[in-house]
Amino acid sequence: MNNKEPLHLDNTGTGKVGSIRVTTGLSIKNKMLEILKDTRDHYAADPDNRRSITEDGECMYTWGKAHCAVGRYLKPEYQCEDWEDNNRSVNDLCQNTDDGEWNIDWALRDEVHGLDANFWRNLQDFHDSKSAWITKDDYNKDDEPIGLSLIGKDDYRVIERKINMGDYDG
Repeated sequence: MNNKEPLHLDNTGTGKVGSIRVTTGLSIKNKMLEILKDTRDHYAADPDNRRSITEDGECMYTWGKAHCAVGRYLKPEYQCEDWEDNNRSVNDLCQNTDDGEWNIDWALRDEVHGLDANFWRNLQDFHDSKSAWITKDDYNKDDEPIGLSLIGKDDYRVIERKINMGDYDG
């Protein structure tokens, strides 16, 4: 595989290629930008059915075949409803490594290791924000279309700006 070819990760647990794309050989900055854009596009296409929410309205990393923002990048063995950490916060998943770094690499696929824990937390917060998405229940014909709201677009730009300014460089 050449370094510019996207690496398709199995997001379904079925052995079939999922919708997550992480291009190999990218700089850390470009990898974060790609993950941010992929997250935005994935949930904007169908915010009602692609978010990982239980029947009781509780957010989980995995629920059924759906995954939250960070849940899409978890190792396959953690992408299940009965994972003991399925509803913990990103902060709770973070661990201090031997070198004092705060990260969640232990739970993430190898292809996305090395990204700042604050990036993952902000990505998850962006995904979790109800005001970032217009769902079918929220839709009003005089309002924004279903998908990413104006607030969500602003939130996206804030994270994009932080990436470009090096705020997640450690």
